[in-house]
Parts: sequence; structure tokens; C-alpha cells
Amino acid sequence: MATVLLSQGAAAQSACTAPAADCMVVGEWNISLSLGLGQRTNPVDGNSDIPLVVIPQISYYGKRFFLENLELGFTLHESDANTLSLIAAPGYDRIFFYRNDLQNYFVSGGAFGLVSAPQYNADNRELRESEYPMRARRTTYLVGPEWTFNYGRLVGQVDALYEVTGRHQGYEVRAALATALIQAEDSLTVSAGLTWKSAEVVRYYYGIERLYEPGPALNPFVKLAYSKPLSPRWAFNAFAHYEYLSDAIADSPIVSGHGVTTVFAGVVFKIL
Repeated sequence: MATVLLSQGAAAQSACTAPAADCMVVGEWNISLSLGLGQRTNPVDGNSDIPLVVIPQISYYGKRFFLENLELGFTLHESDANTLSLIAAPGYDRIFFYRNDLQNYFVSGGAFGLVSAPQYNADNRELRESEYPMRARRTTYLVGPEWTFNYGRLVGQVDALYEVTGRHQGYEVRAALATALIQAEDSLTVSAGLTWKSAEVVRYYYGIERLYEPGPALNPFVKLAYSKPLSPRWAFNAFAHYEYLSDAIADSPIVSGHGVTTVFAGVVFKIL
């Protein structure tokens, strides 16, 4: 699965040279820490939900190069309404199998141990690891072009990515649209989008050798986010996000449902 969130880069890659609510200052590091309560449900059967308590955020936007947490990018072309970049982004689905995945550090913080693979049951047969080995899901990175655009009050983003770390050689297409329902001192934003994953991606994470070989998946999502500044360094943030898992993922014997829900509310402290 993937959670395609309209990144701050969609607004930040415009020529921003002064502080503003919807852009980043070019050439400066931005480091913040969110403290609050929240949770991301885990669709992998037997694995616990992911708590959201401490969420660090790190970003840097230069004239061409940019960094957003674990995502790297280089801007190839930029205009007032369109930006074309080349990005490298980690594969998302691994977070549900390993609590020490780097993306879980940026979601909930803290030192998490490895979650062992549970024993699953399908067609009244116990799936023993000796009979159906549970493959290791390694860290992956996907590389490809990213197009961000503005049209009136809409901000859009489309990524076409290929896995280059030699794990599954799969493809992902991530697309999203966002618009501000409230855009004043407070901000309320709604976004929606989808992620298409090739069969190679879905099989790597959710397939079971000789038992379940899924095809491609198309997962839509919706998100509502609210932000209110409290001072130059403090703000209140809250969001709710829901992603629907297509049958190719939900029908896997190791998946327990059709959706992933993520909610969080807390304060954000700007370090830099």
C-alpha cells in the first residue's frame, strides 16, 4: 500500500524567499517535532497498530535539490504553475512488517524491535514457515519523475516510479489533488488521490509463494488536515487519513481488512 500525501514540495518548490504559511525558504533547513497522540492501523494480520506520538520532520529546499524526510529530489524544470522533478522515494509497504523501518521512526519515533511473522490461517490450514517461507521485505527505493502543478485553488502531484534497489523491479504511480477549505491564519485542507502498484510490488509484500500470487493494486485515499499557529515556533496540527486497499492486497491471507486509517493530533515545535 502507499499513502500518497501531497508533499510540502508541491508548494515549496516555487520561488519562495520569505517565510510564509504555504512555502519553505529556499536554502534553509526546516526541522520540526510533532508531539501528540494518534495511530495508524496495521492491515497485516497479527501485527500491532502503529502508535503516533513523536513525529520528526526534516526538509531542505535549494534552487534545484530538495529533501523531504526520506525523499530526495532534483528539480528539472520550474514555472509558475508547473514543476517537473526527478525523485527517489522509499517503498512504503514495509512499515507494516518491520517496526524498525526508517519510515516508522519518522511516523512514531522511538526504538522499535522487529515484529516477527505470525502464523496465518487460510482454508483451515496452518501456514508454517517451513511450508510457506515468509520472505524478508528489504528496504526499497523507487526513482522516477514527479510532476506538481497548481490550477486555481487546486494543487496536484503525479509520480511515476520504478524500484531500483533490486528487490522486485516493480512500478508505482502515485497521484493526488489537494485544496484549502480554509486558508487564513488557520488552515483546513482536503486531499484525495490514489496509488497504483504493479503486480511485482504487491507480490513482494503480500504474496505467499505457492499459495497467493496477486496482481496489480489500485488504492484510493482521502485526507483532512488542520493547522493553527500558536506562536512563531509552535503550532497545533491534526489530520485524519483513510486508504482503501484493493482486492489484490486485501485478499492476501496475511491481510485482515480493506483499509488503513491514520489519525493524529498534537503540537508542532519548529527547531529550525
